[in-house]
Amino acid sequence: MQFIKISILFTVIYAGIISAQVPIPSRPDGYGVGGPADAHVVVDMFLDPICPGCKAAWPTALQLIQAYGTKIHFRIHTFPLPYHTNSFVASQGLHVIANATDRNLDTIYRYMTKIFENQQMWYNDATKSMTMPQVIESLASFVDKAGFITKDKFLNGMNSDDINDQTRISWKYACSRGVVGTPTFFINGVTTSASSSWTLDDWKSVIDPILASNQQVSSEVKDCPPGQKPCTYAPHKVQCCINGESCIPNVGCRC
Repeated sequence: MQFIKISILFTVIYAGIISAQVPIPSRPDGYGVGGPADAHVVVDMFLDPICPGCKAAWPTALQLIQAYGTKIHFRIHTFPLPYHTNSFVASQGLHVIANATDRNLDTIYRYMTKIFENQQMWYNDATKSMTMPQVIESLASFVDKAGFITKDKFLNGMNSDDINDQTRISWKYACSRGVVGTPTFFINGVTTSASSSWTLDDWKSVIDPILASNQQVSSEVKDCPPGQKPCTYAPHKVQCCINGESCIPNVGCRC
């Protein structure tokens, strides 16, 4: 009995700790482009701006966005890894850009592209003789020179507790999804084996069948058997309801 009590107490405490670790974001996490957020295919990329693997995967990610346009929704999430010294700073920089530009997605994605192209400037040994304020100053000057936002506006954002919290919450969100490394890709909420080695054709081999399955239109039921009535419960989805069944939207024939 004592063992059971201890087990229950531990479970309650553990559940409380886990639930307290991930605050509910003020909006869905990440920055998405392409089609609507409820597109038939949604790709989530969890990335670390200072991760070489993410840098290698990024050009193909951009090809993917270009190839499918509004047919898919592609969303990025920051997940700074602790062994990439300046990753949290670069990740917070992305959130600063988002806040300063009213979530201008073109600027957000261009920032990410430029950081990857110049990743060596902030990769571990490159800044080992610099203090953290000097690293932030370096990134602010880079952002200003690239024309994203002014240096002062960037530095103000980096000093913002709210934006710092956003970066932390984004990291905790990734943890809650089971992300442990980068790049990590989800398709429709399911972890995939996609990696930086995947080509556009590799992605198409997974995405095209999903899109095709959603484009198949069920043949319309024109004549139900005697005593049954047609039920169009969703676009292109028709069943025949027997006596006593109701036609329920998005469900079909049910008692």
